[in-house]
Amino acid sequence: MRGTSKLTLITWLLACATASPALADETPFATIYTARLIPAGEAEAEQTAIFRVGKPHESYSAVEGQSEIEYGLAPDLQLAGYLNYTWQREDLGSAPARSGFDFTNTSLEAIWQLADPTTQSFGLALYLEPAYGPDYRELEEKLILQKNLFDQRLVLAANIALEQEWNRAAGDWQRNSELRLLAGAAWRLAPQWTVGTEFEAKREYDGLLLWQQSAPAADSFFLGPTLQYDSGEYSVTLGATAQLPFAANLSHEPGETVGGFAHEEERYRVLLHVEFDL
Repeated sequence: MRGTSKLTLITWLLACATASPALADETPFATIYTARLIPAGEAEAEQTAIFRVGKPHESYSAVEGQSEIEYGLAPDLQLAGYLNYTWQREDLGSAPARSGFDFTNTSLEAIWQLADPTTQSFGLALYLEPAYGPDYRELEEKLILQKNLFDQRLVLAANIALEQEWNRAAGDWQRNSELRLLAGAAWRLAPQWTVGTEFEAKREYDGLLLWQQSAPAADSFFLGPTLQYDSGEYSVTLGATAQLPFAANLSHEPGETVGGFAHEEERYRVLLHVEFDL
């Protein structure tokens, strides 16, 4: 029996190593975009839930939802539209806890592929996303980089993202920016299973970085694993990240960082992403 078990294990490992990986359009990451697009004329639906927990000196939990439809308009152009909504609960201890559900905004997304990572030496794409809500406006731009290795079993990807936000509170608009670097590596264990890791470095600014005078407020960093199952018709991705205790208070304002963690950022987050063909 022991020899049979060893033979079965060796056979399975050889099958995984020699199987041709599916060239799925889905990114193998939870938060990082890749340069592959869905084929022209095809559409996909996506549902994402993000669970956020923990902030310094308060009990905090939130669930963000996103419902999205993607469409391949051309071989090098992909469009999408989605709804964003959230439920959150905050308890500062000194005041009654607050909780509630809000529709936050609608978003449009366009990705223009400049280089296909499956047919060229690397992948390159540009991303633009405007968002509009009752008390919220956002404009996000991304540079998407991708490199496939080992017969496309290993995917390396990086995003450089700039987010510019307008939030209305008590009738006044507050303007903030975020500059983020995301990088990750994913390895296809078997034709349907991929594991990976993701890293994010974020710098927050008071003011709009490209539109007006701005000042850096804080740096924060996140790291965690991802796991994806891709059947070819649908995929499920699970990712988890933890804030690293290396946050920097760049504004020198009291309370911007607490114990090495950024005050405005959650300690932990878990993302569940489901995507299927239409």
